[in-house]
Amino acid sequence: MNDEQLPAPPGKRRRLRNILAVAAAVVLVGALTGIATIALLRNGTLSSQVTAANARAANAVTSAQAAAKSDYAARNAALDREAARLKRQNQDVVAKIGELRANSIRAHGKYVVGHDIKSGTWHTVGDGGVSGSQCAYVVFSSVGKPSIPNFFNGPWTVDLSGAYAFEIKGPCTWMRVP
Repeated sequence: MNDEQLPAPPGKRRRLRNILAVAAAVVLVGALTGIATIALLRNGTLSSQVTAANARAANAVTSAQAAAKSDYAARNAALDREAARLKRQNQDVVAKIGELRANSIRAHGKYVVGHDIKSGTWHTVGDGGVSGSQCAYVVFSSVGKPSIPNFFNGPWTVDLSGAYAFEIKGPCTWMRVP
């Protein structure tokens, strides 16, 4: 038997095992330290990325709110202008309706000139025979003094300048000529 074939004394084996165990532990601790360092770096990187993303999101929200506020202000200004235009247009329409009412009569009845209706020339296009009824009018030169009733079916014009009253019957609408 030579020395190479001799078994190692028991103390040397234990020491070799201990050295290998310590070496394995050092390698394991080193690997874990590396992994922990990488995790911490990644965590730090992720944390800074999250912070940067939150800042970008906050800036985007602020920018979007400012743009929406500006857009709403412009729209509200346009709506205010449109509302003012419509209000003026409505006032014009109301004035024209009032003028039409003041310068047109269609209901049967007696109208006092200068009180119920304006003096001047009044015209009707008649009914054109549509209703089958004739139109009629009477001019009063003074209280209780009528002229002879006039019956007609087509267009007709009457001058009420100086007349006291005007009585109409039938389906005709009379308009004051400006």
